[in-house]
Amino acid sequence: MKKTAKDKEIVVTGQYLGVVEEFLPEEQSMYVKDGEIFATISGLFSVSGVNSEIKTHQENNRKTVKVGDIVIGTVLFIRKYSVGLGFYTINRKIHFNSSYLGNIHVSQISNRYVEKVKDAFKETDIIRAKVMDKDVNEYNLSTVGSNLGVIHADCSICGTKLEQIGFDKLKCPGCGTLDKSKLANDYGNVASNLRF
Repeated sequence: MKKTAKDKEIVVTGQYLGVVEEFLPEEQSMYVKDGEIFATISGLFSVSGVNSEIKTHQENNRKTVKVGDIVIGTVLFIRKYSVGLGFYTINRKIHFNSSYLGNIHVSQISNRYVEKVKDAFKETDIIRAKVMDKDVNEYNLSTVGSNLGVIHADCSICGTKLEQIGFDKLKCPGCGTLDKSKLANDYGNVASNLRF
């Protein structure tokens, strides 16, 4: 009889952890074969309710994206019901030339009603978002929450940095253009301790 791994146990690659009826495997550190769960990496096994994961000593330096990560990126394109983002940072770790792409659906922009994506984001805005799940080769993101949303925006007319004049309103000090955005609570005053 195989022994189920315990919470806070150190496990090695290929080790039997349990069965799918006991807990849900985390897809980046485990795999399932015939209903049995095995480790794909070595590290500290942890179970929280029905969810499980394996954390490694390299967790802070990983270059992969996981659900729950906070990312910062620039708007690359705007669709009718969503906006596309290219990532620059993952959990405050800088990723130059990152190939990760994210998508924020209009329903995940704010806890307030947003009719059009353009009422919240503009091309070239820099946005902080949370990774919700992975959909093929894109990550679904959310900016629902006071610390998520636009952290820097430039005027689309003259390129000057926009200043916040209200809860969701911006004004260009150069040409006077008014704009509306889903702003993070630290818009324009972002002090992220980024690392390489």
